[in-house]
Amino acid sequence: MDDVAKDLDEVHIIDNIVDHLKIIRKYYWLIMTIIMGSVSITGFISLQQPDIYEAKAVIMPVASQPNQNGLANVDRQIGISMPAQSNAAELESLLNSNILMEKVVRNKEFYPIFLRETYDENPGHEQIWEGINILRDIYTVKYDQKKGLITLMVEYTKAKTTAAIINCILTELTNYMSSEAKRVAETNRKYLEGLIKNKADPLIEQKVYSLIARQIEISMMAEVKENFAFKILDPPRVPVNNVRPGVKKVLVMSFVLSLMGALFLVFVREAFLARKGSS
Repeated sequence: MDDVAKDLDEVHIIDNIVDHLKIIRKYYWLIMTIIMGSVSITGFISLQQPDIYEAKAVIMPVASQPNQNGLANVDRQIGISMPAQSNAAELESLLNSNILMEKVVRNKEFYPIFLRETYDENPGHEQIWEGINILRDIYTVKYDQKKGLITLMVEYTKAKTTAAIINCILTELTNYMSSEAKRVAETNRKYLEGLIKNKADPLIEQKVYSLIARQIEISMMAEVKENFAFKILDPPRVPVNNVRPGVKKVLVMSFVLSLMGALFLVFVREAFLARKGSS
């Protein structure tokens, strides 16, 4: 009995497959029309879209160095702030900050991109904000907490421009962090010199001189700029191939989806006709 039931099930499955193949054959031209129409429309639309290129850069923050000569607590005791090296989270915040983006937008090389037809030599507040919003649309920052790396990505319709924008961002970031470090170091140095002029406690006077030397060292390091706050592990390169639209991939997806849709349509239609005929 079991063998007979099994044979009947197999026959039933074969009959269903044959019935479905007959339906496909019956509506062959309708299915092909749907597929060809869908693929053609999708291909036409894809070809009308501009090519989008992507440039990337990977940076790593420079490890902060502890204060030397036992000065780790002295700065806090006398009320100054040491301009420590920035970590990855701080770099990520700066890379996403409006201050940095404004500096990039104000770069005259990119006026036609971020300020478009409305740009002039002295862009106004609204124009700058419009440029910042345009930059945010094409610019992405990703922070890998496990590796401690930051990836900058820019997508635009011109390959050379994508790399140029990232280079500009990195340059402005270096200049900003360098100037801030020098400003803080100069402020601290003047404060420490004031302590000496005001006859500070002799017990900490030697430490104060060491801290002044440390501020001068930080200011000199910031002046060099290269690798001051971060290292560029993977500099931006001009992309060769576009990332969007992937016409081949889009056409394949369109073919598969239209095939599935066409088959669903004809099977539903055939089932509806069969139920209507039986009633």
